[in-house]
Amino acid sequence: MVSRSQKIRLGVFLTIALVILIVAIGVITGSRLLKKKDTYYIRFKEVSLAGLEIGSPVKYRGLRIGRIEDMYIDEMDITSIIVAITVDPKIPIKEDNEAVLDYLSLAAGLKMIEIQGGTNESKRLPPNSFIKAGQSLVDTITGKAEVISEKLEHILNNFAEMTRTDRQEKLFKLIDNTAKTFEIVQALLDTNETSINRVIKNAEKFSSHLDTFMVTANLAMNDIRQITQSQELVTTVDNLEKISTELKQANLSDLIAKLVATVEQTNRTFTHLDLTILKSRHDILSSAEILRESLEYFNEFTRLISENPSLLLRSSQREEIRER
Repeated sequence: MVSRSQKIRLGVFLTIALVILIVAIGVITGSRLLKKKDTYYIRFKEVSLAGLEIGSPVKYRGLRIGRIEDMYIDEMDITSIIVAITVDPKIPIKEDNEAVLDYLSLAAGLKMIEIQGGTNESKRLPPNSFIKAGQSLVDTITGKAEVISEKLEHILNNFAEMTRTDRQEKLFKLIDNTAKTFEIVQALLDTNETSINRVIKNAEKFSSHLDTFMVTANLAMNDIRQITQSQELVTTVDNLEKISTELKQANLSDLIAKLVATVEQTNRTFTHLDLTILKSRHDILSSAEILRESLEYFNEFTRLISENPSLLLRSSQREEIRER
């Protein structure tokens, strides 16, 4: 039979153990409750959050930095779901960070939030701000899976359509024709084996010529590289640079003024020449008229002499009489 003193000792022991347990729980939970956390929000629009639960981890490059505290539908936009997360204040959340959905366990379908991106130059995002939602791997996989399933369904429908009873005969005929075609191709290959071997040898020769051409091209490229790296080319480029610098530093305004003065002087010279030609035009025309008449007289004289050469003798006799 248990004595009263034993009951008292047992009660005292249980009381002390309970107090120690309560103090330990208070210390552990109190330290977590009193620990400061930064709250951020993420807006997911027209995205399924199945598998994402309150308490799910928030990670940055695989490192757990916080947890999901709350999820609710936006009252102003029912197509959007706002997720509230708490993050360790030591973690710098930048303005160009993006929050995406990722699988925590693919088999169980559990999801988490992964913080991606961010640069050192970007400003730090203040707490209680919205982190931009990015394109998640989950959405990409889901979209590709839907596309693949649609294509697979289309292929199966086409296959079922092809294997209908009324089309089986055509399908078998197509298979027979294909087999015959392969037999014909094989016969052609066997018949033209020599020609095919010749073509292969020509291809090998062409390949060897191509290799030779590539070697020659490499040599040419080396020559070009040597030319471009030669001192003569560098000197030429330096001289061109000096000339361009001298032209840039030259007094182009004076040069242009002198050129304009030269053009004006040339215009005045041509104008004076035109006036001189106009003034001498009458004399030139008179001289040309006299020359024309003289030519006519000369032509007449030569015609008379050719018709009657004795005129020359008569002319000489008259001159002798006149001299006497």
